[in-house]
Amino acid sequence: MKFLVILICLIINYLWLKDFDRFDDSWFFRFRCQMADLSTKISRHPSPRWVLGASLTYLIPLFALGIILYLVAGQFYGLPTMLVHILVLLVAFDRIQPSKLAREYLEQWKTGDIEGCMLYLKQELAMPEDLKIDDEEALSDYFSKQLVYRSFEKMFVMFFWYIFSGPIGILFCYISYQLRDLQIDSTARRQAEEREYGQQEVEIKLTTNVIWLLEWVPMRLLAITFSLTGNFVHCFENLKKSFWSARVETSSADLLYGYASCALSGMVDPDMPEADEEANPKTRARLQRVIRIQALLALLERSQAVWLILLALFTVYA
Repeated sequence: MKFLVILICLIINYLWLKDFDRFDDSWFFRFRCQMADLSTKISRHPSPRWVLGASLTYLIPLFALGIILYLVAGQFYGLPTMLVHILVLLVAFDRIQPSKLAREYLEQWKTGDIEGCMLYLKQELAMPEDLKIDDEEALSDYFSKQLVYRSFEKMFVMFFWYIFSGPIGILFCYISYQLRDLQIDSTARRQAEEREYGQQEVEIKLTTNVIWLLEWVPMRLLAITFSLTGNFVHCFENLKKSFWSARVETSSADLLYGYASCALSGMVDPDMPEADEEANPKTRARLQRVIRIQALLALLERSQAVWLILLALFTVYA
């Protein structure tokens, strides 16, 4: 059933949710504020308060989902259970296709609208307001890195944990990522401080560690997939050097982008089309960045196809 659920979600996500986000994640911030207020009423001491607030934020949605799954189990030949699985996956999946992100970004990039690119990154990829990017190359690298990592956390991580833990694991991942996004969002932080619960340093570290654990295995599997669908020798050699790395402080986005870059090494043609041979160096460099982003997108699509094929084989023979 899990392969069918994933396939249905991908189809719905691509066709129905392609141009409009019908699932609003803002409910989570309101829910987190309510849990923080409740923990404040129960305990006046800061340490037990944030532990209680974080625990309630995880336990209440997971418990509610468990009750729903228990109530619909075995009903109408499993159709209600499948619908619950689909709904949870649709909420957790990225509602903006990677191809749409790349297309909209490149439309502004090709015209040289750097300010428009910066604004797009802040709106769609939560680029920090205080992040300083000095040139077009750094801007392109930032988008490429975020494109790969967003596809990883919104799709491949969800694939992996859904197969091994079902919708409960998906909801746990979703809550963890939402907590992280609240902690790095300056607007949410200011609103949180106004509500007198703030983000504790220990809570931020705990969320970081949880996400690191959730991503450790899927990231290695995706890196192996990059090797199979790209430059195997270069990518796999890089993977061997960091495969057993347990450093939480290492950015997952940087690590994954490094694997993707190795997979593309020697596979992206640096030569420009004949029509662009006489273009000035700045235009040529800009076009080379376009080619690289398109190659990254193709690498992600090939990797997704490999995961779906392996999942189909696992479903048939398991």
